[in-house]
Amino acid sequence: MLGSRTPLACMPVFQTASLPGRRPGARDPWRIAAYAFIALMYAIHVRAALNSQAVPDFWRDFYWASAIAHGEAFPFAGPQIYQMVELGPWWFYLLALPVRLGAGSAGTLVFVQLLAASKYPLAWRLGARMVDTRFGLACVVGLAVAGWSAAGLVFPSHIALVELVLLLLAAVTWRCAVMLSTRNALLYGFACAACIHAHPTTVTFVAASGVFLLWRHRSRAAFARLALAASIVLLSLLPPWLDRDAVTEHALKPLSGYLGGDVGVGLLHRIPGVAWGVLAVGAWWGLLLMTPLPLAAAQAAWWLYCLCLVFVAAGYARLPAVAPASGVRLRFVGGLAFAAFLAQVAFVVSLRPITPVWMVPSCVLPLALAIAIGWYGWFARPGLARRAGTLALCVYAAIVVAPYSLFLHDIRELRQMPGANPYYDAGDRSDTFVTAPVPFYPAVRIDRIARELCRPATLHARLAAVVEATFAAPVRDACGHWPEFRFGGIAGDHHLAGLRSHAARASGVAPARVVAGMALYEHVRPIAPEQGGRAERLRRLQIDPDSAAGSPRPATFEFDAEAGDAVVLTNRLPLAAPMTIDAVVAGGQPARLADDDGSERVYLCAACADGARVHWRVDVQAVIGNIDLVVLERAR
Repeated sequence: MLGSRTPLACMPVFQTASLPGRRPGARDPWRIAAYAFIALMYAIHVRAALNSQAVPDFWRDFYWASAIAHGEAFPFAGPQIYQMVELGPWWFYLLALPVRLGAGSAGTLVFVQLLAASKYPLAWRLGARMVDTRFGLACVVGLAVAGWSAAGLVFPSHIALVELVLLLLAAVTWRCAVMLSTRNALLYGFACAACIHAHPTTVTFVAASGVFLLWRHRSRAAFARLALAASIVLLSLLPPWLDRDAVTEHALKPLSGYLGGDVGVGLLHRIPGVAWGVLAVGAWWGLLLMTPLPLAAAQAAWWLYCLCLVFVAAGYARLPAVAPASGVRLRFVGGLAFAAFLAQVAFVVSLRPITPVWMVPSCVLPLALAIAIGWYGWFARPGLARRAGTLALCVYAAIVVAPYSLFLHDIRELRQMPGANPYYDAGDRSDTFVTAPVPFYPAVRIDRIARELCRPATLHARLAAVVEATFAAPVRDACGHWPEFRFGGIAGDHHLAGLRSHAARASGVAPARVVAGMALYEHVRPIAPEQGGRAERLRRLQIDPDSAAGSPRPATFEFDAEAGDAVVLTNRLPLAAPMTIDAVVAGGQPARLADDDGSERVYLCAACADGARVHWRVDVQAVIGNIDLVVLERAR
């Protein structure tokens, strides 16, 4: 019977392996290449954080982190998962650290992405110790699975850390396999808890590692220590049950409805579809939607990526029976990794009728390991095989990094697949794309604007939409108090509208000032609605700002304005309800659409004499409480 301190047969993997025939102190090109790739990924993650507008989940997280950092609230409940369960509040408390240090929302996003990018040096260290530096490089590049590794940048919340915590779990599990001491069991328990709180889809890896350690250390002492680790996980999930605050109305769905309508839907065709989606379709939508490549170039790059995968598969035939200097049976490990990938895909697919992109990261790690082992099959051979493998890896790395280009600049439009949405279903795809404007505003600019909004005001246009989407938390963080805001409406003494710089130029109306690319207007005449939204304090389980209730209905607004004024119509909460423009008429003629960013439109009088008084009519179908219609007046 194996004891808890019995070393594994392959424990030489914890010794740093050196290449045959190379002095230990000599420069290692594999190490240099790995460090260069790691540095590149860190730079991309930081740049992406600064350019990110984030998602409602992040602004929910930042709201609670700000409340914690400023001593205003200490929540017991954390992020919700599929309106079914709540995680512990530990993610909120972690984010409170950069907020307390004055990092702001952009700095907090950078903090998240620095943590997320730490998966690359950790993968390098594990790979180099498991086999050698060649395998370490293969692990680092293999971890950047094309398309899907960008999930943590598209959705910069706790799911961005899934791959990192799974690697930590692997490292701690290996440590416990060598010696299952009480200290190591505690570390294992914290690693398991971190996985569950990154996303519950990691529970399969937690369970598998626990079974492995029980098999490895078949003793009562081992069982007691693993029970200690399990108690840490359970205690980390306990706080939401102690939270006495009421949940948001209709926030939780009934368990019976979930079991009856969401679990195990269409598994026979969805499992292979999502498996193929993670393996190859992710690269397709990454190249098609997240790069500026023309359609033909994206298709060529995708076929090249598929050839690289075939090349990786061929590498298994070239693998040595055991890895030099470590004794690891790489073919067995690779087969086990690919089987784990398929099993994880099946598990994730069974949980919901669709598989959105934020559920994919838990599938990436075993696939990345299987890919890395295939690359090593080429690196392990000398001569032409190694050179061919190195060249192919360079091509592969260029392709997997290409989708990250989306986050390296100011985003004003996005590509979309007509009739398909791979962000919400990993098995969804289309063979072409359309380009649509988007109301995107980066967090680094939001922080700078927040410092301009410390006095009570009624906000309009893009400014209102941006601040409302953030729950005004960046303003609270910058000004030291919660602001007294209204979002749209005719009430209030101080009205302030904001447009993106390009929209301001298109309007022809000079702003009072421009801050961080947002043109601010103080000569604003609100038209509709009578009552706008209010800055709100979040409730338990709330993710989105409150929106006006009801369905879109026809409405007509008539008003007069000077010929040189601009009319701005904004759907503040486009996800809450769509807005349809039936007609915009100025002076009896169709008004000219000067700018459209997807949810905000700027109109001008197309044929008006200077100084003339113009009658406007706007016909829309919308939830009136969610729109914002204003006139930007020229200085008289």
